[in-house]
Formats: sequence, C-alpha cells, structure tokens
Amino acid sequence: MILYADPEDDDYSGINRDFRPRVQKRQRLPPVVELCRQMMPDICTIGESISAFEEDIKFLGEAIVSEFNNEEYFRNALLSTLYAVVVEQPQKQQCVALLIISINARDSVVGKSIINFFYGKLQEWCDLTCDEENLKITSNETGPWNKIKLILRLLALLSPILIEDDLVSLFKNFLDISIQLNNEFSEEERCPLSEAIYYNTLINVPYLFFFKGTSHSSLYTKIQELLDSVSQNYKIKPKYFSLLDEYNRSAPYERVELIEHILIAVKKSIANDFAELNFLFVDYNHLLPDQPADVGFNDPLRLPSINDMKPYSAMDKGLGSIDSVWKTPRYDFKVYLMNPVGNFNTVPDSNSYGGLLLNDITVDIVESLEFNRKQVAKQVVTLDLFFRQGFFSERGQSIAQLIDIQEENPTISTYKVEDLAVQNILSLIFKLPTQSQSFAYFYTLLVEICDNSPKYIAPVFGRAFRFFYNNLENLDVELKLRYLDWFSIQMSNFNFSWKWNEWEAVSMRYGGVSFYNSKINFIKNLIRKELRLTSNKADVEESLTEEFLKYVDTSFVPFEILKSYYASFFNGFEINQEELKPSLFYFLNYTFPFTNEVQEVIDYLHKSSEERNLAELKGIFKKIEENHGSIITDINRFTVSLLTQAIVYSGSRSLSHANKYINEYKNDFIELLSMIEVDTHLKQMWIVEATLRYWNNNSQTGFLVCDMFKNTGIIDPLIIARFLFSDYEKGKTLGLVETTCLEAVFRLLNSLSLMKTPRLDIFEFVFERLSGIINETLPQLGITAEEEVPHPNLDSNDDDDNDDDDDENNTMFDESEIPRFDLIWRYEAASDLIKSLLRRYSDEYTLLLDKLKLYNDNNMTNVPTRRKIGTWLDEMKKL
Repeated sequence: MILYADPEDDDYSGINRDFRPRVQKRQRLPPVVELCRQMMPDICTIGESISAFEEDIKFLGEAIVSEFNNEEYFRNALLSTLYAVVVEQPQKQQCVALLIISINARDSVVGKSIINFFYGKLQEWCDLTCDEENLKITSNETGPWNKIKLILRLLALLSPILIEDDLVSLFKNFLDISIQLNNEFSEEERCPLSEAIYYNTLINVPYLFFFKGTSHSSLYTKIQELLDSVSQNYKIKPKYFSLLDEYNRSAPYERVELIEHILIAVKKSIANDFAELNFLFVDYNHLLPDQPADVGFNDPLRLPSINDMKPYSAMDKGLGSIDSVWKTPRYDFKVYLMNPVGNFNTVPDSNSYGGLLLNDITVDIVESLEFNRKQVAKQVVTLDLFFRQGFFSERGQSIAQLIDIQEENPTISTYKVEDLAVQNILSLIFKLPTQSQSFAYFYTLLVEICDNSPKYIAPVFGRAFRFFYNNLENLDVELKLRYLDWFSIQMSNFNFSWKWNEWEAVSMRYGGVSFYNSKINFIKNLIRKELRLTSNKADVEESLTEEFLKYVDTSFVPFEILKSYYASFFNGFEINQEELKPSLFYFLNYTFPFTNEVQEVIDYLHKSSEERNLAELKGIFKKIEENHGSIITDINRFTVSLLTQAIVYSGSRSLSHANKYINEYKNDFIELLSMIEVDTHLKQMWIVEATLRYWNNNSQTGFLVCDMFKNTGIIDPLIIARFLFSDYEKGKTLGLVETTCLEAVFRLLNSLSLMKTPRLDIFEFVFERLSGIINETLPQLGITAEEEVPHPNLDSNDDDDNDDDDDENNTMFDESEIPRFDLIWRYEAASDLIKSLLRRYSDEYTLLLDKLKLYNDNNMTNVPTRRKIGTWLDEMKKL
C-alpha cells in the first residue's frame, strides 16, 4: 500500500507544511525481482566484456544455482532470457553454453533442467513446422526451421556434457529427413525445405568440436562417418534462375549457390586437426570445469513425417523472414571484392566455413532483433568480440592502412567486421525476388550504424556506393531503384556531402547527348530525389560541383516540350514563356484572353455541395467556346485539360487536399466527360497528361495525383500504363529511365495484384509494349534476326575507379558512337524491365503464360532475345 501525508495527523502542522508537490513513495520490489533486474541484463550482454567474461561466468553460475529452485519467477525469467540470447544473438551462444556447462558442474540437476528446457523448445518448434494455423501466428518471426537451427547449435556446443550418441543421433535424424525429403522429388525438381534442413544442420556440425575438439575422439569418427554418408546420399540439385540474377549481363563476380558449398566447407573446417576452426573460434577450454556424468535427453525427438512435411516443402506457407528465403535458391552476395592493390579480401570467402557462418550469424541478428534497431546496430559491428582475436583486423582500419600492414606481414588478417556487417545488410536490401523486411528497417539500420561510428563506417559505405555505381549498367532494374533509395537516404543523413567530382568524367561525356545511359540517369534521379527529400534546395546545390548543377532542374519533360504542350491548345495565340513557370496554373495566367472564365471555374470548385450546380460549370465552358473558340484548336481537349488542371490546382496544397477535391468533384467530372463525344481512353489520356504537365517540376506528386484519379474511377489504370510507356519525343521513353515513372509502374501493378480479380489486360499490355520497344529499337541498330545485341564498347575511362585522366585515353573515345550506344541501352532498359516485372509479378504473369509465350514466339524478331525472354517465362512459373 502507498501512503500519503494526512493533514489531520498530529505531526502535521500548517506552520511546518512542506509546499513541495507530494509524490508517491517508491514501492519496494520483491528481492527476486530486484535480482532478475540485475542478472538478466548481464546475461544479455554476456561476452561483450572480454576482461570480465571469466568473472561473469563464475558469478552468474553461482547465482543461478543458488536461486534456480527457490523462485519460479526467477526460473522463468532466466530460461526466457537464455532462450532470447540463443535465438536473437547467436554469436553469444558459446558464452551461454559455457555458462550452462559451468552451472551443470555446480549442480547437475539445475544443468539438466536448463538442457531439458532447450530440448523441449526444440520439440515445440519441430511440432510447429507442420501446424498451419500456428505458423500464421508466428510468421512475423524468423521461422521454425531457423529456430531449430539455433537451438541445435546450442546443443552442439554442449557436447562436453551431453551423451555423445544422443547428440550424434540428433544430427543424423535431421540429415536423414533432409535426404528422404529430397528423394521424394525428381532429380530435376528442387525441394526448398530439404535444402533448408540440410544446410541448417550441417552449418552446426563444427560446433560439436568447439570445446575440446580433437580428431582422435569417438565423436569425431562418428561425425566423419555421418558426413561421408550424407555426401553419398544427398543429391544436390542446383537450380539456376536467370530471373534471380542481380546483374543482367556480365556480373562482377561468379555467383555461388550456398547449398553446393556447405558440406565441402564443413569437412574442410574439421580437417587438419581443426586448423580452420582454431583460427575462427575462441579457445575457452581453460574455463571448462570438471563435469559429472553425461546428460541425456529425456525422450527421443519426434520429427514430422515425410508425408506431413511435403505440403510445406515449397517453403511458402506463412514461414518467417529467414525460412522463407529458401523458397528460391540461396546465393552468396558480394559487395567488397578482392582489393586490387593489396590483393586481399576484407570479408571471408563465402566458400569457406567461416564466411558461411559469419554471414549466417549476421543475418540472424538483423532479422531476429528487428524490434530493437539500436541493439542490432551495436551487435553486428562487434561480432569480432566473439571470435578469436586476430581473425578480424583491428576495428576501423582503412584500406590504406590494411595495404601497409599486409605488405609488412602478409599473414595478418585483413577481414573487416564493418565490411561483413554492411555487406550482409545490403544482401537483405538487394535480395531477389523479395526482401524479408521493409526497406525502411534496413535503411534506418545502416543510418544507425553510421551514426554510431561515422569515421569508420562512412568509408565502408563509400566503397559500396562506388561498387554499385560502377556496375550500374548491368544491375537489375529493381535493384537500381533500391540502390537509389539507399544512396539518397544515406546522402540526406550525410548532409548531402558526396565527392561528386568522382563522376564528372561520365557526366561530361554522356550528360548532354545520351538519354538512356544508366549512370547519367542515376545521377539525375539521385539529385532529384535529394531535392524531394529536403525543403532547402540550397543544401543540395551547395554539395554539387559545377558540372552537376545542370541536373538540379527537376522538370519531368524539357521546357520546350512543356511550351509545345500549352501552345498546342491554341491557334494564333503566342505562349508567353516568361509566364510558363512550374507548378503554376498556366490557364489562369493574366495574359490569357479568358482568364476571368478560368477564375470562374476555380470559384465553382470552391463552392459547397449545396451551392454547386453542374449547369453553372457547363455554362462557363460554353462561354469560353463562344467567346474564344476561334483560338482553341480542340475545345473538347481544352475542356478536359482545363478542368483537370483546375482541380489539381485547387488541391495543390497537399496530397490529402488533392484527394479531397478529386473525390468531391468526381461525379461532376465524370458527368461532364460523358457529354464529350470523344473516345473514352483519349479523354482519360488528356487527364493524365494535364496532371503531369501541371506537376512538371515534381512528377512524383503528379503520378500520385493520377493514382487518385484512378482510385476514384475517373481514369482506367490502363491509361496510366499507356502514358508511362509513351514517347514524349521519338525514341525517348521516360518509363524506362525516370525514377518516378518506374516507381509509378511498380505502384500501379502492385495495386492491381492486390485485387481479387487482377486486371491481367494491363499486365499483358506492359509486356507487349516493352517487347514492342525492343522490336522498334533493333532495326535502328542494324541487328539481324540471329545476332546478339552487342554490349557498348566503352573504354577504360568509364571505370570510375580509374583516376588516370590522361589525354591519350580520352582520344580513344569516339563520340559519334554515342547514338548507337543509346539504342543499345534502350534495348537493355526494355528487356531488363521485362525481366524484373516477370519476376516480381510471377503470379499474375503465370496466368498469362500461354498468351505471352505465343506473343513472344510470333512477334519478337530477334532470336537471341526471343530465346532469353522464353527462358524467363519458363522460370517464372517455378518461382
């Protein structure tokens, strides 16, 4: 009970009254709660302080043994905390295992209770793997098989105190079921669940030898026999999907499918008397206490039957963020390739056990702890604390420092924990076909990591920026957009500071003459995106060099096109280009002879529903036609465009404001449109065009407003698709290169894919239109039906890592070739977008598969292109 001062108490006196606010007295917590508050955080941070680790193990072990059987509250808190560390921070598992071993040495009953708890959790997750209802509930976690992997790893670490045969049997059972499940499918048919179990089990094998590893033990002999059996009986079915390629032509590195390398890497790691593991793992053997008799499991583990598992074998039924990645083949992902100067790597090779394990642990931390971004940012860059000193280089060392150090001592490690962390987070951002979490989480996580150590992390980001930029021409379309988003978010958090002079050579070469060059379009789109991310345009402009200031213009179409658009409405009326400013309602300009009537339209839109009468609006347009029809080229087009821009202008204050006006005047607009005897699609195209011309300086807003017209039923989604892939000049299709257009394409198709009955005609139109662009482009290149489209023959100056800018190399470049290059880039932009859309919307396009195949076979004129698209169509139905 909480007591307050009583005014009628004898001790209470008005003279001595304390006028300070009265507060509740702090309630004393029960001793067990106070103990948990002190101990549980220590368990969560176990191993983070190397100097205090031995003392922590001793203190925590004694306290746990003392309290474990006294208080249920303590016991529950302890077990849930240990479990959370095991599945959320797997890099600390060896520390948890050592603590359990220490507890077991002090009190084997307590030790066995903790082991049984984890064994019970293992059984719970095994039972859950085929429980569809509960899988839906836990789908926001990493997945049951990932949890099984992590608990199995802990049990492997407890090999010094577990009955050897029980432990070996556990591994054998998981590997046997992966083999049986794999054999249920044909030699050509990949089984994702089998691969997940196979990989997850094998990656834990070396942990059996973490403590007291010796190649002369019976455990080693049994594991070698098990691995030999697996090698003979598990048939790896590598399945290459070109739709999943991050790069469309020449990739900067050879892709490795993880399933092909895990067994080889595990065998190598335990060979040569564990030489590789001894370099990777910390030696805690001096902390191992003498043990009582080995602990056994109470009951055999019950695994689901093959028949029960088969419906879940595709890994597509409500599984978590990590389990679901096995649905498609898992490949390695590289950003930090071998340093060409020092000839060394800054991340472990993904073919090695250390590389596979560290990637696995990093991804587990990022995915398991997503609810605590700050903790993730801390843990992923301190992984080196939990591996042998010397495996990683000193934290924060630059590449230049590593080059110097490595020259002095070639045997010293050059692995950077910062590179490892950033590369694995980027692998999740760039994952195809879909990412596991929202992009916002990954982007803000990288911002958090950089904010924690900007001096060390900023150069790591800079190298990643350059890597993707140098490979932009081959990067998948969808990944180009993700790269742009990440770069722009990081730039805004770096106060827009970037060494733009690094890219000046490309800009000076292609900036004024190429429409489709990937690097030029990336630069343009990046600057425009930065301008949208800030209200202070000067922040961005001040960061740019003189060369890039020309890209500050955010116009969707060039000024001359905009001028031509407005001029096309009139005969004998001169457009005053001085008054043609972005985001101004040009028809309201005082130079127009009918400004008053336009103002009347605006006034009408500001009236309440009770005051409005459609006849009044019709009368205004009738007056315009009667008084000024002689200078208007097409009164129907003018009426639709003027009313569209009047609504857009009235709602220009914000998107919610725009939505209000569009919804409020929907019926009037539709009725007025119905009275204009012109093709419906043409009228709707005028609406989209009028909206985008009004928002010429901010096309993102323009497309979002078009979405509102679509959502209210004023325009058909097909019209937006047609507009996106129309040319504003011959051969210039903004839908292939401009970010807000590409985002609008994906946004449109996303909305259609969520419909109960998807508009397949629009998906079909996009495929056919992109195929048409390819067919339009090929004859201009002079490519025969049998020829491969060549890659642009760019000289070495296009490699931005090459700082040599001598005149001799510059003279090698033939500027007359740029128009031809641009045609090739147009071809690639269209075909690459087909690839991205088939992958992303495989469900919808699979419903159209027969039609698309027939269209491709009958209409694609170039045989290699026809064959390539045909391969994508075949792969699409298997995703």
